[in-house]
Amino acid sequence: MTGDFNIRDNDWDPNYPHHSVHTEDLLTLAKSLGLDLSPPVNPGPTRFADNPRDTNSVIDLAFINPNNSGFSQHSLHPELRRPSDHVPLIIKVSINETNIDNSFWSISKDSEEEKDFIKAITDSILALDTSNITSKENLEAAAQHLADIFNEAWLSQAKKKCITKHSKEWWNHECTESLNRYRNTGDIEHWREFKSSTRIAKKEFFNNKIYEIASSNKRLWDLMNWVKKKNLLTIESIIYEGQPCNTLPDLWHTLHLSYNSAENRPINASFLNEIP
Repeated sequence: MTGDFNIRDNDWDPNYPHHSVHTEDLLTLAKSLGLDLSPPVNPGPTRFADNPRDTNSVIDLAFINPNNSGFSQHSLHPELRRPSDHVPLIIKVSINETNIDNSFWSISKDSEEEKDFIKAITDSILALDTSNITSKENLEAAAQHLADIFNEAWLSQAKKKCITKHSKEWWNHECTESLNRYRNTGDIEHWREFKSSTRIAKKEFFNNKIYEIASSNKRLWDLMNWVKKKNLLTIESIIYEGQPCNTLPDLWHTLHLSYNSAENRPINASFLNEIP
């Protein structure tokens, strides 16, 4: 927890001889969050006075969890404040190096690999001998054999894929083949084939998605993820007597005064005498 608390106190500013009545409340609040006041490694003022007759002060504070070694200290950097009168407080965060794997193994839906995967599992299950499952040990052995069937089928058909910022859900095997063909030849006809395969892949993917949403889960609002955000129309506030009406009471007051502006005014009803 850090920021400009606007509290001067001798506890963190040795040049200030007094204690604030708000200090105890601030420290109690920080303690309730499991935080302690963090003294900077290079103590100094955090706010520079605009008036040369005033003194600089320490009102920007940092409270850190004492049990978290990753947030152990902070420092002041007056050289970075530029036009501001406040000094930036910088906390060093220790981050351990971690290797994030951006690859995964999968079998593309409706692909030849998926058909072979299902066929391998189906054939193996049909050939599975269950006649000798007469004991717990035999049942466990049959279950392990079934697990091995799934594992072998998966390893033989699954392919490793890498997640990148260019990954597309609609990309399929035909797109890959046509792109590789164009990269190998550079022929303009192969480029047209690649563009054609991507258009077909997109059309098939989104048509299937629309059909799934419309017929299966029937959550039509899922389609809104494909619609770009629309900006609201530009509007102007109602102005009455030079003042904007931004609240409901102001609007009702304006409506009342506008439609009842002639109330209690004298009128001349003599024109009614001319009516036969």
